[in-house]
Amino acid sequence: MKNSVFRSILMGLLIGVLFFVAFRLVLVLLLVAAIFKLAGGGKWKRAQWRQQKLAYVDNVRNMNEDEYEQFKSNFGQGHCHHHHYNTKQH
Repeated sequence: MKNSVFRSILMGLLIGVLFFVAFRLVLVLLLVAAIFKLAGGGKWKRAQWRQQKLAYVDNVRNMNEDEYEQFKSNFGQGHCHHHHYNTKQH
């Protein structure tokens, strides 16, 4: 009897601590998300990224055959920062 009462109190205490910590964690995560949202994340950043991606695609579409073959050969070798890896062209 004494053991079951002690076990019930201990389980209730652990569940209470868990809910208290989880509530604070969720509150902190929501606060951080709100800060990032207000700091400039969201639709404007997605639209800007979409425009950059479309400009990149247009750049590839406007390449002639030689430029495109060179692009394909260099694609896996740091295509975002090719000037750091491929200094022969410059």
